[in-house]
Amino acid sequence: MTDGTQWFSWDWIHPITKESIPIILPYDKNVSIFESGNFLMFPWVNRHASAEFILNGKEWNAPELIRDSNQFPVHGVVHSLERKLLKLKNNQKGAEFRVNFPEEWKDSPLSGVAIREEYSIEETSSGTLLSVKTRFNNLRSDSIRFAYGYHPYLNLGKNDEEWKLHLRLEKNLELGENLVPIQPFLSNPISSVLDGEKIPSLDHLFYGKEPRVVLENGTKKYSITVLSPPPEEGQIPLNYYQIYTKPDRSAIAVEPCSSPGNALLSGQDLKELKGHSETFGEFRILVRSL
Repeated sequence: MTDGTQWFSWDWIHPITKESIPIILPYDKNVSIFESGNFLMFPWVNRHASAEFILNGKEWNAPELIRDSNQFPVHGVVHSLERKLLKLKNNQKGAEFRVNFPEEWKDSPLSGVAIREEYSIEETSSGTLLSVKTRFNNLRSDSIRFAYGYHPYLNLGKNDEEWKLHLRLEKNLELGENLVPIQPFLSNPISSVLDGEKIPSLDHLFYGKEPRVVLENGTKKYSITVLSPPPEEGQIPLNYYQIYTKPDRSAIAVEPCSSPGNALLSGQDLKELKGHSETFGEFRILVRSL
């Protein structure tokens, strides 16, 4: 269930046991928006390693900026913006939303980018599949460079010992003390951060050409897979995955992203959207019984 801005819940019915199982850690409006549910990150993901935010050569102090203890802006500026419902699909199995930019942004480089999110959920031979497509349309003649991603919290319940974690990824990219990728990239084996198949305490960045993160619940016999499908021509690939385990181990965030953190400064895999052009990216979540 979503209003476009946040994912309030996603309860999946196990086809064998008929138990209702919460897949997403429900959004809790009483805590920081970054601690539950799911949100869109744009025009950068994770941390921007400067107290100043400069976009297309102009400094911008948007009130939507939220900063960490280092005064670095985090998770972009659209995470809390309202959406307008454009279309509700049959049987409420999908919807399309447009991100509403504040009137105060009219002179910013971002105000010329229209963002539309398309959700669909379907039953397939592989399980229940949620697809999220995000379309970016540059309405102006000037190009803009950006990164984007999502930050879904997957519910682990009260006992993480019943879970197994499988990372179909190629590199663990090393982060500095400020949780920003070290440049040039330093990569470590995936096995260096894993504790067998158990879910370790993570706040790590990974890369994969065909990324897939699988969580298996051995007690209730189901799995959750977050994946980025092979991109079509012109599509934005989501090859970077930041993975974060909440300290209380109630959930794990598996974040598909187009670039690593700090990309507006490093330039690493930024997407350039030329004037009067459109592009999109997609990630999926598959839930199935075991």
